[in-house]
Amino acid sequence: MGFVFLLFCLFFQFPWKTVTKVLLICGLFASWFSFQKWQQEKASHHLVASVDTVRILPDTIKVNGDSLSFLGKADGRLFQVYYKLQSEAEKEKFQELSELQEMVVKGKLASPQGASNFAGFDYRNYLKTQGIYQTLTISEIVEARKISSWDIGENLSGLRRKAVVWIKRNFPDPMRNYMTGLLLGHLDTDFEEMNELYSSLGIIHIFALSGMQVGFFMDAFKKLLLRLGLTQEMFKWIAYPFSLVYAGLTGFSASVIRSLLQKLLAQHGFKSLDNFALTVLVLFIVMPNFFLSAGGVLSCAYAFILTMTGEEVEGIKGLVRESFIISLGILPILSFYFSEFQPLSILLTFAFSFLFDMVFLPLLSILFCLSWIYPITQVNFLFEWLENIIRYVSQLSTRPLVFGQPSLWVLLFLLMSLALIYDYRKNLKKYRSLSCLPYLSFM
Repeated sequence: MGFVFLLFCLFFQFPWKTVTKVLLICGLFASWFSFQKWQQEKASHHLVASVDTVRILPDTIKVNGDSLSFLGKADGRLFQVYYKLQSEAEKEKFQELSELQEMVVKGKLASPQGASNFAGFDYRNYLKTQGIYQTLTISEIVEARKISSWDIGENLSGLRRKAVVWIKRNFPDPMRNYMTGLLLGHLDTDFEEMNELYSSLGIIHIFALSGMQVGFFMDAFKKLLLRLGLTQEMFKWIAYPFSLVYAGLTGFSASVIRSLLQKLLAQHGFKSLDNFALTVLVLFIVMPNFFLSAGGVLSCAYAFILTMTGEEVEGIKGLVRESFIISLGILPILSFYFSEFQPLSILLTFAFSFLFDMVFLPLLSILFCLSWIYPITQVNFLFEWLENIIRYVSQLSTRPLVFGQPSLWVLLFLLMSLALIYDYRKNLKKYRSLSCLPYLSFM
């Protein structure tokens, strides 16, 4: 419906030369998406009957009690793998594992479980967006051997896992969880309690690596190289391999890739909406499933809102206003995916984003670098205090507001209403109450 409306505007507002170019580009992307759809359907219908050897992607290893899970490669396909650990020694072995390994196994293949109730989480569809169509439950590990690989993704996975294991080995709890979360985008199973508290307060997104973290590391890398004598022009090209390595160290997170693309395009003079539009086009090419996940949609929604409002805010007052605008602007999409909203998250997002991005991120980065010489763990009390504060705030806070999932038509109405309010925001100053109308539909 939205596409038809945009085509209508295109034909009536632009010359035929522009219309032809746009239709040609749309046709190319339609062909690309059709090809991707065909590949997915082909892969989902031609499943393998058995797997004898599986290659572990180290940074996906998760140990929860006696349960082990990871992503594995076999016969050019990706599998979600499960295994019940047989002993404490085997558990410690996998917790410390940071090398690329290939295992000879006996196990059973199965199709992932779909949604078990109406509008429930569809695990099968979630795995499908990652190119996974089967799960493997291992009954016996016959042999495990270290291997080497020329695959960049596999080597970056191993490097990320090495960093995670190093942090866990040299830093105490809870400091290590914040270090792996903010630097590498990795939150382990022992962080589940705090994860639930952050989620209930509506601020778990501060652990989602995005523009602030990418900007911090890119700027730090740039300053270092410029001090070493490199020119600005040389850095533009060195930034590409650095971005690839950083994306790998964060697990090729959707939000990190989006932020890196925007940063790289900005170096070549693309700003504001041009930058955002080109970023989305590139994402459609390199990550066709980007917008099939809630993380991808929310990441681009945040970026779009910041692009539209970022130039209008300055100072602390501006940051508060920005936090308020983002929280309200993203509300329709949040309610569509999660059906609830925590009002307190508006204030908490501002306070904790400032604390995490301006204090903890630089501090933990420095401590991680120094840990290769001597680990400094004396600041762990700061994170213990932080968790006590989170628990206290969680006890005082009210339950999230449950709106239910709006229909696609209601979601479209809300988004169009917000767009109109933004376009006519100067006139709405006389009629402030009208700007609240879109949110009355949640009542």
